[in-house]
Amino acid sequence: MKNKLNLIPLGILVAVATSQTCLAAKELKSGSFAVVKSKVEHTQGTTKSMAKEKETVDEKSVVDTGAASFTQLDFSDASVLRLGANTQFSFQSKERIIKLESGSMIMNVPPGNGGVMIDGGGVTGAVSGTTIMANKDAQGNFSFMVLEGSPGKVTARDGSITEIRPGQMATLDVAGGAPKVVPVNMDSMRDISPLFSEFESTMPGNEKIQAVADLQAEDIQTDLGSLQGPAGVGLTGTSPALLALSALTGLSVNAILGSNNMFVGDASTAAGTESGSGQNSTPLYVSENSAPSDSRQARAKAMVASSLPSSSVDDTNTAAGGGEDPAGTNTAAGGNTTPDTQQPRTLQQPQTPVTPGLATPL
Repeated sequence: MKNKLNLIPLGILVAVATSQTCLAAKELKSGSFAVVKSKVEHTQGTTKSMAKEKETVDEKSVVDTGAASFTQLDFSDASVLRLGANTQFSFQSKERIIKLESGSMIMNVPPGNGGVMIDGGGVTGAVSGTTIMANKDAQGNFSFMVLEGSPGKVTARDGSITEIRPGQMATLDVAGGAPKVVPVNMDSMRDISPLFSEFESTMPGNEKIQAVADLQAEDIQTDLGSLQGPAGVGLTGTSPALLALSALTGLSVNAILGSNNMFVGDASTAAGTESGSGQNSTPLYVSENSAPSDSRQARAKAMVASSLPSSSVDDTNTAAGGGEDPAGTNTAAGGNTTPDTQQPRTLQQPQTPVTPGLATPL
């Protein structure tokens, strides 16, 4: 009997950053433009100018990117934020709130800093010690993805809270209701997203993202999971999640609809994954010889384990959305505290690494 899909072990759950943030949390204070590509505007008070590298950005600033424009901000607490095209951003330092008025972003937040909350206008996503992506489209739909590290939480307009694990994306429809959560192929996301490819430097957290991708690969090769297209995870051409993925990947909605390897789902429940259906026809690896070895699995498990917070001192104060959660509990969708049954992984001595890759482009 097969076990469930690899799920990243629950560590200390995230902090929802508010004005009552834990005293140990660091302020964002200020950032600076590390990369400026094409049209990036910086507004301070009533003064608007074109952004320049090394220029300081504080919480009184608003940053706007134009079409085909990108920027990276390095914050004083070592957090790194990248903004995609057609994005507007500002932040609140003490509360550690990133205000995403529109567009797409990726952010790495070092563990122990107090977490960060992404405000999408009435809905939020919160994390601690994690790399995340977020998008707010022109209609006001908000999407939040955890790429690695601690689980995150999204808070809907009705105040309900849903947990998001590494490798998952949640979309909150502007019309309301529960979030739509889908499992995203981390190999695909990292390979094609302009928030990675448009920058010469490596995004912090990259190795830990690879570890999550390795665990997804293990599920594929052991038939616990399957590569799927949008229909396999319940998405249609009108799903707000597709607009978010289009912005985050740079692909058109039609290209995503025609893909069959953007998502990694449970093989036993996936729609259309029987032989000949085409849903699982694109292998995750270049060849059978590149199937995940014990060394790849061991490295992935070790990396995932190292990315979880070591204590609950700094990052477990959860004002506005739930009390402090003990390590190893599952508080998805409203704070249920049923113990997580995922067993700790046994780490093996790494051998010769194997590099994965997509067999065909999306």
